[in-house]
Amino acid sequence: MRNLSLPAFVLLFAFCSNNLSAQTSSNPNSTSSTINNTVRGIASNTIINTSSNGKLNYSYRVSNDNQYSVDIVIKNDQFIYKQEIDTLKIQSPEAFTVLKQDLQNALSAFQNANTNFKIEHSNYLLVAEDKGMTGFFMVLSNPTGAINTANNKFQIKVLLEWLNTIEFGKS
Repeated sequence: MRNLSLPAFVLLFAFCSNNLSAQTSSNPNSTSSTINNTVRGIASNTIINTSSNGKLNYSYRVSNDNQYSVDIVIKNDQFIYKQEIDTLKIQSPEAFTVLKQDLQNALSAFQNANTNFKIEHSNYLLVAEDKGMTGFFMVLSNPTGAINTANNKFQIKVLLEWLNTIEFGKS
């Protein structure tokens, strides 16, 4: 009896999963299909360009309503239990220009080893941090400073070079 119950259970499971799969794919006018299409339509973004500097992931996007944005994903360097993530969204040509200038100033601060370098904006902080033996870093964080990523000179340069390839507001 025991040998019979395992194959019967496997057969029953295969029949049920095949039946459920057929129900969801055979009815394109179902409510769940309509909801999924609506949600995709609202939140649809087209990625024009994406890259990473090893610490930050960034992308240049355009939404359905022709709103352009540069998104920079900031992940906490130090995390114990869960990864904490925040996204810096740049949605105007003016803010885009300011970000590029701030990063250029950060590179100058690297050259001068300026440990007092700090830039605060409503959507991000950029602060110099001297970590002694591990080196000099620019810490990019969310406005509260709770989620931050320390970038070395090379990583800031890679981000700035990528930003310089973008003509904000154009595909």
